Amino acid sequence: MSGKTLEELAEAVAKLDRYYLMKLSFDKPPQFLLDLLTAAMLLIGEENPTWATIKHNLPRTDGRGLMDLVVEYDPTDVSAATKAKARDLLSKYTLEHMRSPFTATVFEWAMAAVNA
Repeated sequence: MSGKTLEELAEAVAKLDRYYLMKLSFDKPPQFLLDLLTAAMLLIGEENPTWATIKHNLPRTDGRGLMDLVVEYDPTDVSAATKAKARDLLSKYTLEHMRSPFTATVFEWAMAAVNA
């Protein structure tokens, strides 16, 4: 991992080009992408993320999308059970599995978030 703080990683996610989000039009995404984004959505408060809700919520520009909510992330607001569920989804992967700057950045943030 990069050695950056959770806050630095959140800022990196917030600064990602929204173009990456617009590309998420898969009907059935690769498993690593589904697991990564499910974990991220769990961490920011989406209780039962599905691919449909992920695709809807990620590109939002009203302050309630992933790129906005990671900046507001407070690890003390997330239950140990939710962190464990997200950690389980992420544990199958390493940074090397991530295939784009978007997924790599979100992965680093999510790993830091589950361990915060």
